[in-house]
Amino acid sequence: MRKNKRFLSLVIIFSLIIGGVLLTRVWAENDIFSELKPFFQAYQVIQNRYIKKVDPSKLIQGAIKGMIESLEDPHSYWLDPRSYKEMEIEKEGKLGGTGMRITIKEGFPTVVSCIEGTPASKVDIQPGDKIIKINGESTEGITLSEAAERLRGEPGTDVTITIQREGREELLELTITRVIYKIPNIKKKLLDGSIGYLKITEFTDENTAKDAESALIELEKRGASSLILDLRDNPGGGLLQAIDVADEFLSSGIIVSTKGRDPSQERVYYAHPEGKALKVPLIVLINGGSASASEIVAGAIKDHKRGILLGTKTFGKGTVQVIVSLENQGAIGLTTANYYTPSGKCIEGRGIEPDMRIEAFEPTQEQREILNKLRKSTYVEKFLAEHPLWEEEDLAPLIDKLSEEEEIQVDEELLKRVLREKDNNKDNDILNDLQLRRAVELLKSLKILKRA
Repeated sequence: MRKNKRFLSLVIIFSLIIGGVLLTRVWAENDIFSELKPFFQAYQVIQNRYIKKVDPSKLIQGAIKGMIESLEDPHSYWLDPRSYKEMEIEKEGKLGGTGMRITIKEGFPTVVSCIEGTPASKVDIQPGDKIIKINGESTEGITLSEAAERLRGEPGTDVTITIQREGREELLELTITRVIYKIPNIKKKLLDGSIGYLKITEFTDENTAKDAESALIELEKRGASSLILDLRDNPGGGLLQAIDVADEFLSSGIIVSTKGRDPSQERVYYAHPEGKALKVPLIVLINGGSASASEIVAGAIKDHKRGILLGTKTFGKGTVQVIVSLENQGAIGLTTANYYTPSGKCIEGRGIEPDMRIEAFEPTQEQREILNKLRKSTYVEKFLAEHPLWEEEDLAPLIDKLSEEEEIQVDEELLKRVLREKDNNKDNDILNDLQLRRAVELLKSLKILKRA
């Protein structure tokens, strides 16, 4: 009797997975039972004849995992019950994380982006880095949910990752302390008196588009006559939030379309003429960490020639996923559609090229070591306390002190970079950020040309 109940439970679970309709109807219309019959036979053979008693849940979960892996889709995944619960807890801000957004690429967890202000953003991690070990254990072949589970943990605990970076022979080993973080999705400020700066870190919050609209209104009131939209290291989020943000800059035409196997996934989303930033000169900053929903916004602006994309090529994630919970068996994240830019391009695996390619500052291994030493130096902290309004001519004594006392072979440009990072009395983002600086320079040039 117990075995029959387990068998019936298995049938019910699989009927839910394949559509949630009555089992008899599925059998009659699609002959699914015939297709699953070998599985049921294997299940019974294992339960009846395997040398050890096996937990039925273990077999069922293994089967679900195998089905997802057989799709060979890096964006589809299965979350076991514990991982699914931890994901929900993390959303509520009760479980520690690193701030990395990852996918599976070429068999390894691969960094999509690091959310600004999180522990991962403060160490040397870049989009495209392959995580080949987590706490000394190989990650080759693990699933997305398994990688996420290893990276999560109690706040205050450390996780050590070993990364492989394209173009570099040496492996990098980095230790990150997990924290509970809540990062604002929207950051805004006025640059150079008339250039509005709006950074969207993620599209995960349901109020992202509403907050972006409020920020645009505020920047306009403060005198912004041009705008920089920063989508760098934005890993994506909600499709509708991205559409609503793009709608702020476009007055008509297609924003994005989606197509899947199910006809219900074939949708076209259009812009409306009520946007808050329809005419201001616009530059969009992108890089390899701009993915998914942020690529929807960038792609729409580029195809409509509404603004200039500046930076480096985006990540290239052009698929839509839904998360479906399974009764007592976790959840599956399933790719259901591709999305297409207004010109009909699917950017999955390709990314979006910028109109102006500007590389960000990328320190060498030697420079990275010098930067880390300078950031920890007590002499740098003391210098800033004594010279809150420092100038270049003030640096010589500090350079001598660092060389003599801490044996740091100081590069003046690297020293200035660290001083700007630590100096809260100066707005140094433009000086330290080459891509942002070029965007500001370009908008100022356009303003001058407009006056001429």
